[in-house]
Amino acid sequence: NDLFLHEIPSSVRYDLCAILDEFEIWCDLAALMGIPKQDLQNIQRTMQSRKSPSDELLDLWAERGHTITELFILLYRLQQYTAMELIRGLVDQKYRRLIVRAQPDISKLVKSEERDKSISKPEIIDFHSKKVQNISVSNNEGLSCCSCPKEKSDSTTNYGTANEYASAIPKINYCELLEATNNWNDKNILGKGGFGTVYRGIWKHTEVAIKKIEYRGVGFDEAEKIQIQQSLNELKYLNSCRHDNILPLYGYSINGNEPCLVYQLMTGSLEQRLLPSKQTSLSWKERLDIARGTARGLQYLHTFAKRPLIHGDIKPANILLDASMQPKIGDFGLAREGPPSVNSSMEVSRVYGTRPYLPVEFLGYRSLSTKVDTYSFGVVILELVTGQKAYDKSREHKFLTKYISYICSQNMRIEDLMHKYLPIDTEAISICERLTAIGRVCISDKPEHRPEMVTVLQHLE
Repeated sequence: NDLFLHEIPSSVRYDLCAILDEFEIWCDLAALMGIPKQDLQNIQRTMQSRKSPSDELLDLWAERGHTITELFILLYRLQQYTAMELIRGLVDQKYRRLIVRAQPDISKLVKSEERDKSISKPEIIDFHSKKVQNISVSNNEGLSCCSCPKEKSDSTTNYGTANEYASAIPKINYCELLEATNNWNDKNILGKGGFGTVYRGIWKHTEVAIKKIEYRGVGFDEAEKIQIQQSLNELKYLNSCRHDNILPLYGYSINGNEPCLVYQLMTGSLEQRLLPSKQTSLSWKERLDIARGTARGLQYLHTFAKRPLIHGDIKPANILLDASMQPKIGDFGLAREGPPSVNSSMEVSRVYGTRPYLPVEFLGYRSLSTKVDTYSFGVVILELVTGQKAYDKSREHKFLTKYISYICSQNMRIEDLMHKYLPIDTEAISICERLTAIGRVCISDKPEHRPEMVTVLQHLE
């Protein structure tokens, strides 16, 4: 099982941060991690108080549930072999072969005033051809509309499976997406994640969000398989799930350099609206409506078929908001079919998701049931009430679930929990008491003590 980032020993982490700080390698690392601009600015501000920006960056990525193996792979992309050596003992042995001892550290070259022109650039493995190519090659090279590539026939890409999963979803020519995004112009980037970049585009005279699946030069068969499967999951489940509170998928493309998924464009995520700001804070009524809408979408996923569909990664970043502040659940890359009978569980081979939103039976014993989503939803509700993050290293109780338990054990008033930027009146207190009570039962330690999402929705309505 992969170790999470926060499990790096403090001495190792100190040495790692020293390397990443010295030549500002953390900046390149942050770009590969897809860290939003506002978070980068916050990290840069911490440097004024002589804090390590790399340490802050690792904390930020740890909060999102990333693992040491993922960090190891990104360091490989940056050719940071010395940094990789520090954590090699914390990753599976099959990944350690990536370390090329004879290769000089790129950190010794980054700040050089004159680079040796003979130094070759990092190489990446092209997902489709398996041929090595230079990382400086343009993604758009040879992709003008008059020469749009034909659909790939490589069996490893599972395109036959993609077509089967997406039987009712339009297939879109890659050239149309090039035009929609102005050749993947950086100005159209909405966000970046571990397995792709999301762009704003105009397709069929309609504003859309286009996820370009990028394989990030990992070069591992296993990692590649995971990435493909997550893309197929999106197609399979968004094709079968049509609901007001589930993000609509407009189409897909598989005849270009990267597979792409095209979604309805949303105004942003709940994560963005939960940032502590008087200007962007959601009202208490909006918070209640978002909780209701999300619960409505989850109970549908759990009940629309013979076997429940378990999302597996419910968190504010995956709850998207439209112009009317109605929530739509997105990112079905980790979704899985659950056990056939109610109140039962099944053991899975691997644990995926974001740690602060996952219950102990799933993290420790790989026991999957609908109650995993219930727990995650409970954490989201508590974030709505408090305005605090699910994980915050600056709190005495770093996990929000533990913090809530502590506050309640001290018999503190509900007002002590409520979001500090919002008005506190009789109606607000009533909403918060209701949400807190539901949130607390959803995060019960034992899955049998957590309600099904149908019951949660009934209490919310």
